[in-house]
Amino acid sequence: MGKTKRDTLKEEVKLANTHVPDKVYAYSLQVRHALYELQSCSSNDIVSVEVLEDVAVEKSDGTVDAIQLKSVLSNNNPISNRAKDLWKTLYNWLLSVTNHELDVHNTKFILFVTADREGSIASSFQDADTLEKAQAAWESAKQEFYKDTGEEKEFSDEYALYIRSFFKPENKLFASQIIQKFCLKTIQTNHTALLYETFCERAMLEEDLGDILFTYMLGWIDKRLSELVENKQPMCISYQEYRTELIAIRREYNQKQSLKELAPRPTEQEVQEEMNALRRYVEQLDVVECDYTEKIEAINDYLRASTNRTIWAKRGDISDGNLTSYQETLVKKWDTKRKILSLQNKHLNLSPEELGKLLYLECKNDPVNIDHLYVPDFFTAGCYHALSDDVEIGWHPNYKDIFMPGSGLSVQLK
Repeated sequence: MGKTKRDTLKEEVKLANTHVPDKVYAYSLQVRHALYELQSCSSNDIVSVEVLEDVAVEKSDGTVDAIQLKSVLSNNNPISNRAKDLWKTLYNWLLSVTNHELDVHNTKFILFVTADREGSIASSFQDADTLEKAQAAWESAKQEFYKDTGEEKEFSDEYALYIRSFFKPENKLFASQIIQKFCLKTIQTNHTALLYETFCERAMLEEDLGDILFTYMLGWIDKRLSELVENKQPMCISYQEYRTELIAIRREYNQKQSLKELAPRPTEQEVQEEMNALRRYVEQLDVVECDYTEKIEAINDYLRASTNRTIWAKRGDISDGNLTSYQETLVKKWDTKRKILSLQNKHLNLSPEELGKLLYLECKNDPVNIDHLYVPDFFTAGCYHALSDDVEIGWHPNYKDIFMPGSGLSVQLK
């Protein structure tokens, strides 16, 4: 039975779809590499996609990086001596130069391969940093395809046009100038991993924000380029535009960010040792008649706050200035609550111990964040205990008389 029209159509669709993943990956590679190049930009630099090259960087000093991207999804080598990709790239650059789309004198011609590949001709072009060396490299590469008599050797028709154009005698000067400005870049890791590492390093991102902002900025670039295409404008993103967006989204996420507990919880032995050490903050709780369970909870809060505060500072999550400001805020809040309770007590008629415990519970139950950073629930209470340990604050109305040196009073822990 012969094929129906529907069968033929299905077969055509299947054949067409085999090329879709490559095309999708090629575009996504351009988007990702645009982000990669933006990391190295400054001032008025502009990164474009599919304008001068796959990706290009037009710098504020007038120079251009024209970047041809070669993805490697298998064992193929796009820079082997007879690779179609290599010669098509060089041919296209030659056309751009002869058509005055690229100025050979201020353009760096970059071939970026997303794998660790080698090719002797590509390497010789990379090493040719003077016009004389470039012309010699051109002559040497020509021998791969032409005999000494000038007769062509056997090579594939799929790149014959590129070879014949690049090695035409009348194109030698332009071709050699391209070789002189040629730069080969290969990578040993995958492109996404390289991009992520570079993004986090150059943007100096906190570990917790890396994944979030990386994904966001990739999506933003893709969306921005799509909008430009829809508006029939060239796909160009300025460094200033990129920087403004990155700062804005970083600020937004920082405002939502929470400090996470990173230190292990105190052990029962550590808690008991702290209890036996007769620490001042525990004594402060004792004089306002907090029970054993409340003191154990306070010790846990104090130890957890202390260890995590140290870790956050070492990681750069918080600064010394943050901590100083935070302590000042706690003292002000404590003082305000103390004064309010003192006024209210004229009607409540509480004992000094009851008034002190009420002040402690009011402070403990009112979490205070560090600027825009949300803190774990134990942290505020733990920092209050640190202040009371230094007798910078106290719970009992007469805490200074009780705990300040020379008061003559002693405390017996219950």
